[in-house]
Amino acid sequence: MAHPLLLALLILPGGVLVSSVWGVVRNYRAAQSVGLPIIFLPISLTNLLWMMLVRHVIPLLERVPFGSGYFTRFCYTGWEFKDKSRAHVEFGDAFITVTPGKNWVYLCNAEAVSDVLRRERQGEFERPVEMLAMLDVFGPNLSTVHGRDWQRQRKCTAASFNEHNNAIVWTESLHQARQMLNYWKSAGEAGVRTTAHDVRTLALDVLLSAGFGKSFSFTAAQSKTSPSGPLSYRDALALILENAVLIFAIGPRVLQRLYFVPGLGRLAQATVEFKQYMIDLIDQSKHESHVRDTQANLLTSLVRAAVQDKQLSQDEVLGNMFVFNFAGHDTTAITLAYTFMLLAVYPEVQEWLAAEINHVVKSDDIQQWDYDIFPNLPRTLAVLLETVRLYDPLLSLVKVSEHRAAILTIGDKEHTIPAGTRVLLNLNALHTHPRYWGNDGHDWRPSRWIKTVPGEGASAGGEELITPVKGSYLPWGEGLRACPGKKFAQVEHVAVMAAIFRDHCVMPVKEAGEDDAAARLRVLNVVNDSGMVLLLQMFHPEKAALQWKKRA
Repeated sequence: MAHPLLLALLILPGGVLVSSVWGVVRNYRAAQSVGLPIIFLPISLTNLLWMMLVRHVIPLLERVPFGSGYFTRFCYTGWEFKDKSRAHVEFGDAFITVTPGKNWVYLCNAEAVSDVLRRERQGEFERPVEMLAMLDVFGPNLSTVHGRDWQRQRKCTAASFNEHNNAIVWTESLHQARQMLNYWKSAGEAGVRTTAHDVRTLALDVLLSAGFGKSFSFTAAQSKTSPSGPLSYRDALALILENAVLIFAIGPRVLQRLYFVPGLGRLAQATVEFKQYMIDLIDQSKHESHVRDTQANLLTSLVRAAVQDKQLSQDEVLGNMFVFNFAGHDTTAITLAYTFMLLAVYPEVQEWLAAEINHVVKSDDIQQWDYDIFPNLPRTLAVLLETVRLYDPLLSLVKVSEHRAAILTIGDKEHTIPAGTRVLLNLNALHTHPRYWGNDGHDWRPSRWIKTVPGEGASAGGEELITPVKGSYLPWGEGLRACPGKKFAQVEHVAVMAAIFRDHCVMPVKEAGEDDAAARLRVLNVVNDSGMVLLLQMFHPEKAALQWKKRA
């Protein structure tokens, strides 16, 4: 008689194969009823094992004759970045991928996308719960709850996103950017290879100041922390954010049981100490007699909701403190990293940007740069808008009508989408499709956002921003689930650009045998060597050294 373990090892792969084949057959039948072009993928993109292996497997498959085609083109998370709008130009505004797990409708039609987002208010096309559950690291939060729970939490957090807080963001961003610039200039002609890391420091310090009332020095953060001993609030959070994928995958409780594993002990300590820091901040705010009268930041808004209004539990406060740190930090830091690299590649855009900043900002004293100049910098904001158009940290928004079929109208045709089918709003395709952005939609050209107006326009220069076709540009989402930190992010990015590029410029450090054009092309290749980790980001930003100089 065969050994039971051996028998199980023989049966298990067969069972997986049969289950996969049956899943594909079932899903293919469902897809046929939708009436959209069908692309068959033999592996589910949400398969955890495949997600871990795919970056190593795909390059190998591309080298063999049978490895090309739809499999290597579409069968990995983040293929949308490389493909841009090509698939939708080829297959149409919508197509459906059939996998052993779920069927996925990819949508690139501005009118249909706007309709999907509008209908979320009616309980249709909501966020898939299982795809967001990993964000419940410290407790339920605005990103993971639905219905009345979402409405309650949104009301409790909305008060912190106001113009008073934006003014704090503006001032802190100017202050942090100047410190970062001085640090970069100290590297001299050798340049810095730490751009992506340094902007993480800046973004974290701005977030902690405006959101939690905690001030930190950018310069002090460059010193190495001790590999042992207690972690500060800032260092604990920084360590958690740098290892978010691992924490999401295994959870903080399991991580804490693995403290003895090399490399995990310090991270486990960070999760424990950060949670305690958050609890201490909550307790401190509870006992501040002026908490009701102070201008709200995120922390005070959450504490008021929990202590005075009895609207949030402590776990919900902790969960929202973490998720706003995560969502507000990584997206901002990634976007800043892309922007600095791209400006180094395109010196003419730097000059265009600096011309506006110098036209609007007359004083050399950065302390005199009040927040009220923000609306007068449309070019500076356009640099951000163009960067997230092409390098949006979120390549897509996923919606689902979980319990009933839904009608999706594309042009003059209606398609019945079976319950449980994932509808993916393909942001990267929308942001590059020639229908909305012209034949140069794949090019980074911030000036596309600016139009000249007669007489005195929205700014002193007679320029203002264009408004894209509704539904064609959604880096901060739209409708019910639009990002509450949109203005926060815009103010921060504009302030950082103004503080740095008014008097300074950036260029790639040339390697042996390179001229200026070759160096810029190499940096552009570093920028485009990007893909999804948890968000879209450059795989090797350290390969591009950037040098900073005073503008002549």
